Amino acid sequence: MIALIDANDPRLAAAPGEPCVLAAIQGLAKTAGPGLRREFWLALDGRDRPAGAVCRTEGGVWATAMAPAAQETAAFLSALGALPGTVDSVLAPLLPGEWRRCPVLEYRGPLPVETPCCTPSAMALVECNVSAGAIPPGDRDALYAELHLRLRRGAAQVFLAPDGDGKPAAGAATLLGEGHAVIGWLACRWEKQGRGYGTAVLLAAARGAMEQGKTPLLACREELAAFYIARGFFLAGEVWERGALLSR
Repeated sequence: MIALIDANDPRLAAAPGEPCVLAAIQGLAKTAGPGLRREFWLALDGRDRPAGAVCRTEGGVWATAMAPAAQETAAFLSALGALPGTVDSVLAPLLPGEWRRCPVLEYRGPLPVETPCCTPSAMALVECNVSAGAIPPGDRDALYAELHLRLRRGAAQVFLAPDGDGKPAAGAATLLGEGHAVIGWLACRWEKQGRGYGTAVLLAAARGAMEQGKTPLLACREELAAFYIARGFFLAGEVWERGALLSR
């Protein structure tokens, strides 16, 4: 059964599923509020126990489900339409359309050394992503609104690595789930690339997650996995993506 739930439903915090997707859903639940499209469902097994979770926002869907509820969850997602999305490896083969595999990596190195960071700023992180070509300029306002909301609701942390003049050269954000934090929006301004700023902000984000008592995770394109592995991350699984999720 697929059950619509309130964002504050305590069962969401204990739901099983793929850790990266589940942490994103749990983090997004903290941003729910009036005037926003934040819908949450639990996939329940035959004994009405949580067997997965689904979230739909303005940007797309996230879904994870254990085998007992996978078929019904996949049918439910198909009914929602061909939205941009991120799903686990159980659901992806059951869904129509083209899905791209993204390795999930977990930081398993020591607590990174604390390094100086700029004052957290959603707009500065957006500008890093625009400068790096990670998002088109037309998405600037929508991404700023999403990141600002996450910061205001305590659902995320933003980290910015300063250049020699103290200005943001690279940035990243973490979306805070219950036991994991998902690192995303890692980008370095194009004119600052190749100088270690991306590595610095990545490790700052990993440290920030660990200081919150959460395991740092991220999902990336396959060709980028080696970059993260060289910096203390290990392959921990995979997720599958369709389209571009602005609210990643």
